[in-house]
Amino acid sequence: MRALRTVAVACLAAGLLTACGSSGSGSSSTADAKPGSTAASGGASASQGAGSQGGDGAGSGSGGQGGALLGAKETMLASAAVMEKAGSAKLTVSGKTEGTGEFVWKAPKTFLLTTKSDGEDTKVLFIGDVMYVGAGADMAELAGGKSWMKIDPKAAAQGAPGGSDAGGFASTMELMDPAVQLAVAAPTAIQSGTETVAGQFTRHYRSEVPVETLVEKMQLAPELKTQVLDELKKKGSTITTEFWINAKNELVQQSSSGLTGFAKVVYSDLGSVQPAKAPADSEVFSLTDLLKQ
Repeated sequence: MRALRTVAVACLAAGLLTACGSSGSGSSSTADAKPGSTAASGGASASQGAGSQGGDGAGSGSGGQGGALLGAKETMLASAAVMEKAGSAKLTVSGKTEGTGEFVWKAPKTFLLTTKSDGEDTKVLFIGDVMYVGAGADMAELAGGKSWMKIDPKAAAQGAPGGSDAGGFASTMELMDPAVQLAVAAPTAIQSGTETVAGQFTRHYRSEVPVETLVEKMQLAPELKTQVLDELKKKGSTITTEFWINAKNELVQQSSSGLTGFAKVVYSDLGSVQPAKAPADSEVFSLTDLLKQ
């Protein structure tokens, strides 16, 4: 159980909580939500406008020489469209949690996060709304040599241990979707300067989103929306978000002074990640199985 809590904290720090910066936080934070049809269509329109622009990102918005420059909102929507089309990326997470990940936010959604825990690699895998926790040596021994513990939100209906928590973990991918984050933050975005990030010239954007607006746009079960809203409201009425976008309107970096401390996510290899496969049944055990030992 202690190992499971450790993994849960690592997962939330790099996912759910990384995405939720408190109101009035420092200069780096992120937020996530699900855009509605209006935001999605706006992103597509902005992307088309950006596509006619060339260049090096000169001026007050994305775009380049010889073309109209995009404002902050239009750049964010253009980036949302670019990231939605890419559908996947490799992640590098730093801050209180250090790790790497492979994230596919286009269906079928999967997310594999690898962090360090007590000097050993700890893996968390999401396949849809099912979470798998990589077993350390001690846990695997108790589980008869099986290497993945499965936590299924459907198990909550049968009262299985860990099942009720899985519903909260399952929202991680919904909250981390970069296209979602960009589209929701676009209406209130302002440019905060330019920086070189991961060797790329980027424009830095900052946005504040009301908590109610954020949660309203999430595609989550009503009871989970209520839970998320209650937790976010404890930290303030708005979420401060920040993004670094390159001249191609690709999201390069986002960062957060979230609930568990500072964290930063850098995106690379857009569109290159294939959906992860669920572990074989022979490699999987449940928390109930473990507790029986």
